[in-house]
Amino acid sequence: MDANFVVMGLPESGKTTFLAALWHLIEAEDTDCSLALDGYSGNLTYLNKIAEAWRTFQNVPRTPYGEEVNVSIGLRNQETGERGTAFFPDVAGEVFDRQVIDRRCRSEFVDVVSADDGVLFFITANTHEDFLSLAELNARLGIAAGVAPRNADGAFTVQNNSDTENSGATPAVHGRPWRREDLPRQVKIVQILSDLQRSPFAQRRRRIAIMISAWDLARGMNMTPRDWLASHMPLVDQYLKTNNIAFEHEIYGVSAQEVDLRNTAAVDTAAKLPQSSRRIQIVGPVGDGHDLTLPLVWLMSATE
Repeated sequence: MDANFVVMGLPESGKTTFLAALWHLIEAEDTDCSLALDGYSGNLTYLNKIAEAWRTFQNVPRTPYGEEVNVSIGLRNQETGERGTAFFPDVAGEVFDRQVIDRRCRSEFVDVVSADDGVLFFITANTHEDFLSLAELNARLGIAAGVAPRNADGAFTVQNNSDTENSGATPAVHGRPWRREDLPRQVKIVQILSDLQRSPFAQRRRRIAIMISAWDLARGMNMTPRDWLASHMPLVDQYLKTNNIAFEHEIYGVSAQEVDLRNTAAVDTAAKLPQSSRRIQIVGPVGDGHDLTLPLVWLMSATE
């Protein structure tokens, strides 16, 4: 039986770079790869464009929100003959962001997820947004000490707080109101995962491969991907552990680009590799290597 997988993740979580590297890997066949190309559907021009950007050390262009670029890639296990299809729905991560914020999703996406046999979920190791200092958070929300807030028509307002006035302390001043867009990335991820276990999605146990992208940023921490998730995204880690009835999960660290494109010396070194696919680094439960398809092999190995 053919298996179907859906690829998910918030904006800038590494989905498009992964897709570019995967397309190069299965087309170029310049390194050992467990899965082979078994057909595709979608925009071939787009696939070739992002793969060429990846090969030439250019920034892989992100998919603009609102521009539909649904891509499906058929894959065949070269040892077992098992087949599967990885579906990248409307690649732009804003689709999943809006699902959390607006509490809406397309009926076509519901149909795809309800028929899937597993999920490839991307989380970036660049987690600075989830660890803002109070000063950074205040700046993000427009909070500035000593500046009176404005009301809706732009006029300054005065806070009446007798305790504050008597103490001589400067009252807290708030800028724009908090919005759902301000939710930490961890909270959004847990919301997306929990949505999969309620209507309108089909409720069943799913296999999910957590892909921690930009793994080169975490490599120096001497952590496994599982340890990194527990340390840096404890809410996501705890959700997966306490919902093992809903999700059978595995965790991978992946660096599809491997080098900082702003580092000329690093790019020059990577360009001298005999095969571009050697830039790919993936760390999983059975070690590390260059085969970007290993998480999909794990998803395809599910038994009835």
